[in-house]
Amino acid sequence: MTLLVVAMVLSAGVAFWLTVDLLVRKAEEEEMLCLIGECVWIGLWILLLEIAIAAVAIVVLRLLARRISRPVEKFAAEVDELVRCNKSDPVDADTRIAEIDALASAFNRLQSVRARQSEEIRNLARNVLHDLRTPIANIYNESDRLSHALVGGEEAATAIMAASRSVLRIIDTNAEISRNYNGCEDEFASPLDLSAIVRESIDVYSAVAEEKGVCLKARLPDDPVCMKGHSAKLQRLVGNLVDNAIKFTPSGGSVRVELSNDDDGIRLSVSDTGIGIPEDEINCIYERFYRCAGARTSPGTGLGLSMVHSIVEFYAGTITCRSTPNSGTTFLIRFPSECLAPQAIISTTAKS
Repeated sequence: MTLLVVAMVLSAGVAFWLTVDLLVRKAEEEEMLCLIGECVWIGLWILLLEIAIAAVAIVVLRLLARRISRPVEKFAAEVDELVRCNKSDPVDADTRIAEIDALASAFNRLQSVRARQSEEIRNLARNVLHDLRTPIANIYNESDRLSHALVGGEEAATAIMAASRSVLRIIDTNAEISRNYNGCEDEFASPLDLSAIVRESIDVYSAVAEEKGVCLKARLPDDPVCMKGHSAKLQRLVGNLVDNAIKFTPSGGSVRVELSNDDDGIRLSVSDTGIGIPEDEINCIYERFYRCAGARTSPGTGLGLSMVHSIVEFYAGTITCRSTPNSGTTFLIRFPSECLAPQAIISTTAKS
């Protein structure tokens, strides 16, 4: 504002000086009194014009400042409400000022990540309390039995070890699921052959399928399916899907694994002819510890599909489930093209 006033005064002075200079040059033709009158008259008009311009500029600047300060004040007030936990809705980013809208959008994304992390922490605590009660009770009971009698001591020690392993497995699995959803990497992604990982899982579970009387087969491409990923995560993903398919497929049924890739990404599907999933339960199968009505008598922790879903989310992929009760289930996973890796890197890595 000070700079504006100084500029206006300087411009008025320059204009007045030029006018006086012009009129002095005409003094030979006109009377000096008329010259002074004209100078005063012109000076007054210039002053009035400058005052009008200054008034308009002040009004415009105040309007602009108010337009900027109002959304900033609103943004600050809403952030304060969020901090005080008085509201949970996103901050209103529709201010029509690009910079403030961008700031509000960035804050909303940060708030979304924080809310998700808080929800993960709450889920982890709730799930731990829910599912650890039984194995911890077993540990307590068996320890009590072991401390009061020598008879059955070996069985009690075995039961304690089994319950302890169950507790550790549940804790580790929940922690890994949370890390996957939050995008935390235990190690850097590296180029690998996903078809080799699928083939290895088929080899591992072929004996289990054969013992149960289930036909396990795979359809894999001849060339490597090159993907930037983590072998441990992808082994766990494929292993959980194949293990579930065999577990819930009766003797005489079949499990089929298919893998393909193109310019759009990678496609992995696991199909079975098992007991299927009721339609009203499909949306719940990825929740931790959730078990469908037909699967509650089978052994397991109910974390397998939660782990699969978290790994798919980690790689920004999608997973869909199609199922018909008593006819079978198909899980289809698609990884985006960003996950593809050049085949030359895989070949070089394999040779080294």
